[in-house]
Amino acid sequence: MNLSPLCCENYVMEEKSAIVAEIEREITSRYRYSKFDFVLNHLLLFMVVIASSYPAFAQIFGDGQTKLSAGIAAIPAFILLFQRTFKWEQRGEWHWDYRRRLIAILREVRDQGLADSEASKKLNLLEEELAGSFPGVNYPASKEK
Repeated sequence: MNLSPLCCENYVMEEKSAIVAEIEREITSRYRYSKFDFVLNHLLLFMVVIASSYPAFAQIFGDGQTKLSAGIAAIPAFILLFQRTFKWEQRGEWHWDYRRRLIAILREVRDQGLADSEASKKLNLLEEELAGSFPGVNYPASKEK
């Protein structure tokens, strides 16, 4: 029988169990969420640096006492409040940790012959362990795992 690469690829995809497909989807989702949180956090920090240094440079270069300088000087406080409220850095770390644990389960299935039922149990335990630990806005970061 002559199998083209496309045919073989489809065959492999059909062989994939439901739990493996679910884990792979979660890994992809966690990667996207962690990347978004990471990039957003760093963009906000960059804005804090620029906004906090602007009034000093404006003063040095002769435009120091304007309403614009005062408005820009207030931006870092709002951004830091926004970051402390929504905890982008902790959220990114949470997604990244979840992703690493999912990858470990996937490797056990792929490389160590872990049965689908055992992988499902491990996934359930992981979800139970991480339940309630996502950085929220209702409690301080020090109370989070």
